[in-house]
Amino acid sequence: MIRAYELMGRPVITIDEGAIVGQTAGVIIDTASTDVAALIVNVTNRFAPPRAVPYALVQGIGDDAVIIENSSSLADFGALPEILDMGRPDSEIRGVRAITRTGRLLGTVADLMIDLDAGRVVAYEIQSGVDTALLVRAEQVITVGRQALITTAEACAHLSE
Repeated sequence: MIRAYELMGRPVITIDEGAIVGQTAGVIIDTASTDVAALIVNVTNRFAPPRAVPYALVQGIGDDAVIIENSSSLADFGALPEILDMGRPDSEIRGVRAITRTGRLLGTVADLMIDLDAGRVVAYEIQSGVDTALLVRAEQVITVGRQALITTAEACAHLSE
């Protein structure tokens, strides 16, 4: 398991040429299924817009690099409208309020915990105070909205009332 934020800045390298084609800049999450839909890549040409690598085309993610088959795995977002229709970048999820179905504010989303093998968000890290963090399992999340992440009431059952 890895935090989405920890993926940022890793070089993206092609297998066919061994070339660095960019650096990871984030992930796009399918908010309905919690699957990682794609990685966002800032390409080496700094004047080019970010590109997407559909997660199914990622060959490997290690501590030091992300590996893809070739540079054609990178796509313009305009060529993959379904990715943006179904998902949201992690940067838009971080910072939203986490609230239970019963109206209790848990805090704000600090990060997303991703199982790289499954390509899925398994938990959301909620910052509830200066030094207090709470992990909410993905199955406890009802909605990942633009202004709030709504959880089941059980997501905070272990917190003192």
